[in-house]
Amino acid sequence: MSDWHPEDIKAAVRKRGLTLSAIARGVGISGNALGHALDRPRADAERAIADALNLHPKVIWPSRYDSEGNRKRPQPRDNYVVAPRFGNPRPMSQAGAAR
Repeated sequence: MSDWHPEDIKAAVRKRGLTLSAIARGVGISGNALGHALDRPRADAERAIADALNLHPKVIWPSRYDSEGNRKRPQPRDNYVVAPRFGNPRPMSQAGAAR
């Protein structure tokens, strides 16, 4: 099973009548940090999003959790590759580079 697509996560949040910014404010983390969890591991942000959706984070990001629902430590290297919305994935070191 693969992780939810970032747009599917955002759609699920919107269907609950929420925004990522509102979730972030509610738990006291930055909106940027919460948004980063859509593409890369970040435990506190994953938990905040999952709680807002009344789900366990493993349901949304199965690659980041083991079969018992415990967070993998360390995270698999592939979890640190930014998956662009369209096209080929790029390593995080190239994610901010100009195209």
